[in-house]
Amino acid sequence: MVIVTKSNYFNMEFTEIQLQEIKTRIDKIGVNLSRDDANWAWGVYTDIIQKAEKKPCMCGSSAHHWRRAVETIREFVKDVNV
Repeated sequence: MVIVTKSNYFNMEFTEIQLQEIKTRIDKIGVNLSRDDANWAWGVYTDIIQKAEKKPCMCGSSAHHWRRAVETIREFVKDVNV
């Protein structure tokens, strides 16, 4: 089953299972991102914004990119009330 998510911010398609996985995983992400979490988060982030953005490096100077990705995912989850 595909859910079409339409809100003030997003117009994206995910299944219920995918939405639940996104919520579960993003809720576990704290201040420090592991490489696995970073790869996953960047993929979900680019799916949500529907743009192909180059993944930033994991250095401290790229923290604002990672924060933007994680906060976008959190806002998306909140917006669709998973």
